[in-house]
Amino acid sequence: MVKGVSTVVVALGVTVAVGCAQIPPERQLIQDAATALGGADRIRAAKTLVIEGEAVAPNAGQNKMPDSELPVWKVTEFKRIIDLANGRTRVQQVRTAQFMFAGATVQRLQQGLDGDVAYNVGANGTATRMAGPITQERKTDFYHHPLTIVRAALDPAAKLSNLQSAGAERLIDVATNNGQTVTLAIDAAGLPTRTSSKSYNANLGDVTLTTTFADYQDVGGLKLPARITTKVDDFTTADLRLTKQAIDGDIGDVTAPAAVASAAVPAPAAPAVTSEQLAPGVWFLAGQSHHSVLVEFADHLTLIEAPLSEARTLAVIAKAREVKPGKPLTQLVTTHHHFDHTGGLRTYVAEGATIVTHQSNVPYFEKTVVAPATFAPDAQAKSPKPPMFQGVSDKTVITDGKQTIEVYPTDGDTHTKEYTLIYLPKSKILVEGDAFSPGPASAPPPPTPAPNAGKLYEDVQRLKLNVTTIAPIHGRGAVPFVELAKACGKKA
Repeated sequence: MVKGVSTVVVALGVTVAVGCAQIPPERQLIQDAATALGGADRIRAAKTLVIEGEAVAPNAGQNKMPDSELPVWKVTEFKRIIDLANGRTRVQQVRTAQFMFAGATVQRLQQGLDGDVAYNVGANGTATRMAGPITQERKTDFYHHPLTIVRAALDPAAKLSNLQSAGAERLIDVATNNGQTVTLAIDAAGLPTRTSSKSYNANLGDVTLTTTFADYQDVGGLKLPARITTKVDDFTTADLRLTKQAIDGDIGDVTAPAAVASAAVPAPAAPAVTSEQLAPGVWFLAGQSHHSVLVEFADHLTLIEAPLSEARTLAVIAKAREVKPGKPLTQLVTTHHHFDHTGGLRTYVAEGATIVTHQSNVPYFEKTVVAPATFAPDAQAKSPKPPMFQGVSDKTVITDGKQTIEVYPTDGDTHTKEYTLIYLPKSKILVEGDAFSPGPASAPPPPTPAPNAGKLYEDVQRLKLNVTTIAPIHGRGAVPFVELAKACGKKA
């Protein structure tokens, strides 16, 4: 009897030992993903990855209407080099705009990350260190690839949590040993289907960055995707199709240039805003790549255009209050919905200003200005205000009997279909964005008039506006209307 009891005890002990040795389900999921990709040992042994191909890259926030199809960049000569062991990456690409664009329509871009150092390389070969938010974004983006995220998750120092199922997928949050958090999804076969992470967008508040993987192929003993698609919320930002992939090939030197690595991280600087009085009660608030216009009324101030970001907007508001202290800012008028022209909209809502915009923008803005912003709290997140809108579907007049702003909705141009022209009849000033951006005074008129400048000229004639000065949102500053006329081959 004693012998039998001992046998049972031993058997139970073996059972308990086996139970204790079971791998946690979170680790099992990563092991499944590693096995599907080619095995944990092969993943750990890989030192470098180079991927090359072409892409279509939609230009988020630049569609003709808030809910219409996005214009795209065609990306060629795409090459991404990843130094897996040292946390380095460099991306090179050539992109060509397939739409009307104010800047260079063909751009050669080179961006890098070396540990905690993010940098860009200009066309002249000069490298510049990037600010903290860009560094953080690139450090997280490093793990938006099956090989990098599974390799990081295999590290015993990685923290795995929030294991869950979503349809046929299993999901897990991976906190890497250098502080990045990425959600990994795998299919029933264990192959990674997508990664996602959280970020902040000036227009949208909290956003989810998602990268999906498809068309897996064998590459140097591993299975890797040949199609990689990225999104910001519902906006697709790139659809990359790879034509070449290599594991442990020669990648050259992808360390950050010494001058960049030793440079201090650029500190956030308050954008400089200058003021130029164009007429009684009207000031041109310039600086950076985008401008705004301040209009004074008897009992309040109105600003025209909210470009770029919260930082830019706060600087514009501060300058407006410096120019005309003591009057409340109650209105913001927009020219169109594009992200670069409305990055400060949430800030104006937090100020309690009514947003005067094309009627077609209102449903879209109503959602974006109240979206949460917990990842990087902005003014609207810290002190939320209910948005107030005045939709423009016909000529709209803002006046106190002395000062007047007329807002005209138009049928748009090649750039946007919800374009508003903003006219100050007393001072004969027209405020417009993107249709005409005057370059240096010494530059000769273009040999062929830009179509949007021509459309702007036609709209001014059609509406019978007596314009003498154009205050553009882009360009060197306010210019006589005759410059637009000359650019279009017309008489003023």
